[in-house]
Amino acid sequence: MKTAIVTGAYGYIGSVLTKLLKENNYFVIGIDDKLQNNFLQRTKYCDYFLNKDFVSDESLDIIRNNKNASIFHLAANSLLGPSATEPLKYFENNTSKTLTLLKSISPKNNIVFASTAAVYAVCDKAVTENSKIDPPNNYGLSKLFSEKMMESVYNIQNNKIISFRFFNVIGAYDDVGQELGTPHIVSQLCESAIKNKTFYINGNNYPTKDGTCVRDYLSVIDVCRALIHADEFLDKQNNNFYDVYNLGSNKGTSVKQIVDIFNKVCKKVDVKYQEKRVGDPPFLVANPDKFIKNTKFSYKHNESNLEELIESAWRYYND
Repeated sequence: MKTAIVTGAYGYIGSVLTKLLKENNYFVIGIDDKLQNNFLQRTKYCDYFLNKDFVSDESLDIIRNNKNASIFHLAANSLLGPSATEPLKYFENNTSKTLTLLKSISPKNNIVFASTAAVYAVCDKAVTENSKIDPPNNYGLSKLFSEKMMESVYNIQNNKIISFRFFNVIGAYDDVGQELGTPHIVSQLCESAIKNKTFYINGNNYPTKDGTCVRDYLSVIDVCRALIHADEFLDKQNNNFYDVYNLGSNKGTSVKQIVDIFNKVCKKVDVKYQEKRVGDPPFLVANPDKFIKNTKFSYKHNESNLEELIESAWRYYND
């Protein structure tokens, strides 16, 4: 049985990933410094869970003692707004601590790293891996630094590493999903509907078809399937390996369109507009062709499933 170490295992993607890893017969070690009321629910698919920072002495000991494990590095601060006002926090947690993690891995550890499409410069068409790199916010910059570190050391340390760039992840997987209160669009819509609160859209004068930001929305299940598929792909490589791949739908959906879908299939919410967020690009959509072509990955969900994905999140919060 192969061992997987998941940093950020308590989080949204991490909790879904641990469930899928168990379904794929991994022994799952979760690491996260979160400890809240629904702790047991969100970590129940871990065979072992360590409630510590991913670069604590205990965490690094686990990594050093599991030299053949696959490391899924998801732990990060990921909010655009706070990255503008607290940049050092992002560079410390997302970049500096990733450097510490890299110092502790063995050549036999596969690394699958959750980066972000926020590394790309503002662009009005779907970005490929060769598109211009110029992060519009400190979150994207902190992730780009980590990518560059991995690219610099994989030859020296003889590792196999894949970095994924993706953006908005939505949906739930039965009993695991995103917590209420997290500042992402679907969780905020669900919270607004449950608590009868106004939902605020950040900006309505972007150069897009309806004035709101356009994003690439991905199924959390597909994202986690891709992470596992990447690990299996790395196992097949005979030598050290590093590459960067987009995960995306190649199709943009505006914030207003997401709100309209939610109002249609879940519950109608009161909507108002407020100021733009600092560092929010008007359009960010990823072209996923490289990963599909190079690794033979196939998505199970696409833009035609948005109603289903949003409904799955709504059911998760209401069951």
